Amino acid sequence: MYAIDVIGMGLGPDDLTPKHLTLIRECDVLVGGERHLALFRDLGKQEIVIKGRINGVIDAVREKMDGYRIVVLASGDPLFYGIGATLMQYFDKTQLNIHSNISSISAAFTAIKEPWHDALVISLHGKKEAEAISFSKFSGENKIAFLTSPEMNPGYIADMLIKEGIYDFRFCVLENLGNKEMEKISWFDNIDLIRQQTFQDPNIVILFKRLLEKNIVSRETHIGMDDSLFKHSKGLITKSEIRSLSLSKLKFIKKDHVLWDIGSGCGSVGIEASFLIPWGLVYSIEKHSKRISDIIHNLKNFNCSNVKLVNTEFPDGIEELRIPDRIFIGGGGKNMAQMMDVCCEKLALFGRIVINTVLLQTMGTVLTCLEKYKFKTDVVQVQVSRSKPMPYGDRLEAINPVWIISGAKTREGNNI
Repeated sequence: MYAIDVIGMGLGPDDLTPKHLTLIRECDVLVGGERHLALFRDLGKQEIVIKGRINGVIDAVREKMDGYRIVVLASGDPLFYGIGATLMQYFDKTQLNIHSNISSISAAFTAIKEPWHDALVISLHGKKEAEAISFSKFSGENKIAFLTSPEMNPGYIADMLIKEGIYDFRFCVLENLGNKEMEKISWFDNIDLIRQQTFQDPNIVILFKRLLEKNIVSRETHIGMDDSLFKHSKGLITKSEIRSLSLSKLKFIKKDHVLWDIGSGCGSVGIEASFLIPWGLVYSIEKHSKRISDIIHNLKNFNCSNVKLVNTEFPDGIEELRIPDRIFIGGGGKNMAQMMDVCCEKLALFGRIVINTVLLQTMGTVLTCLEKYKFKTDVVQVQVSRSKPMPYGDRLEAINPVWIISGAKTREGNNI
């Protein structure tokens, strides 16, 4: 039995290497879309055309793989939203040889000479409108690339952004990448103009957040900023003094740390943390939709390009997040024990977690869990009083005492 060679075509035949071409010439059966098969028809190979349902293609490949050398021609890169990932659902990995190539997304960013390591990539291929992701979450992103489809095209993307009231993106449409005669790149500052245009397939859309001037915000920033500088629901903010101490306990010793800010409220801790890790990433995780608008406002106000808003109830959806070096939990809840288990397991080795609570019961739950996972722990009780003016002087008004619990993940705990 021969292994199946899955070859990425890149943007076209010019991107194929001598090794790719040798495999194609020496195979017995070519599998691919009609457009790709037509490029090699003069070789006289047996063909299996990919169109419609994939089950028939899989059955035809299974019938021939015992005695024939099979090559599957994939658009772009086989494992980047490609046929390679589909084949892995039907064949063992040992039965597949994957030959990578340029993806359409990498080619798109190359064409406009922009880095894309920090881009959010979304595929709209094969999705129905009801299955499409919510565009509201994109307001906190700075760079987004879309693999479009004939139905979910640039006009659809523009409509969804306008529906959510998101107008602060510059819009780039790249048509027929790789086709020197038909390739076209168009830029739009006004999203409304997109709906008046017709674009040729295939195309890719890239959005860039418009900033008046990079890293400029409307005020000076520092750790422990006044609570009034953040938009927040009454009381739902980590007070500035507690915020400062909590950030110190997180010990950001590297500028590229990844922080999970769980139950972020108005996002104040994550925003100030982002100043300390300019090359890193903060996930602002908040389940309450009513608080999302506060977080979005504050992210825009402080121009936080390295904070990503995650509207979910922890731990839902964390599989898509990068492994955290630091975790902050700004309160508690009835599922605190479950939250702690997940955090202790997901936290990187030698990472740190900080939990703030005003409840003795939560403190007990947290310490029990940290002890179970062999964390090195520390507890500080903080009582802050702020001066308040009186007719003939000032008095002190106490803020609720807070327990700041911090833990460091040890090698022993990592092996549990």
